[in-house]
Amino acid sequence: MNNRALPLQTIRRQKLSDEIVRQLENLIVNNELSVGDALPPERDLAAQLGVSRNILREALSTMVQKGLLEVRQGSGTYVASPSIELLRDSLSFFVRFTDSGLFDLLEARFALEIQIAELAARRSTPEDVALISACLDELERAREDPDRYIEADIRFHAALARAAKNEILLLLLDSIRGAMRENVRVLVTSHPHAVEDAMYYHRCITQAIQQASATDARENMRMHLESVRLELHELDSQSQPKV
Repeated sequence: MNNRALPLQTIRRQKLSDEIVRQLENLIVNNELSVGDALPPERDLAAQLGVSRNILREALSTMVQKGLLEVRQGSGTYVASPSIELLRDSLSFFVRFTDSGLFDLLEARFALEIQIAELAARRSTPEDVALISACLDELERAREDPDRYIEADIRFHAALARAAKNEILLLLLDSIRGAMRENVRVLVTSHPHAVEDAMYYHRCITQAIQQASATDARENMRMHLESVRLELHELDSQSQPKV
């Protein structure tokens, strides 16, 4: 298997390693390379591509960093299973180090969590409702401890996503969990009313789900996120230099 020739083209572009990455990514996307498949030995792969082994190693290193390949010591390089942790890390970095990151994240939360709240109200089991209520109680107890509150808030929203009974929505929310933590941290540590406002809407959302009111759950989540938006804008305006 390691000696098979892959359907690759000889590299002729100026940025050789980027082109290698592009070709290998295409093979993975097109299922010509599947999770668990071994790449050919470096010497064979470099010869097929028409590049030096140093250039090839640079490309493979990039793909390892992306989580697309894994190196097994003494065995070779293999196609890796995509990691949700890698996506979380990338999104958290984006939110922390770009000016629009928190607002872009919030727009994504509007698209995602309003639907989650509605589905949770429609589909939650008694066990789901009990977990959401327990998460709300935990939030109440953690109000004076920012670190505990942030983690409790993440668990509350995750419980809603589990209750929605949609694996894709759960996966998407999980992928932004680290970025959401940054979102909550900024508000909890910087805005005087953030916890009080959020707790009000958390209670309303929980009550709507307990009553199986999809309309109320949806609207209260929308109002919760709108409140977050207004608080972020307040903080952003305060940080702008005075003219």
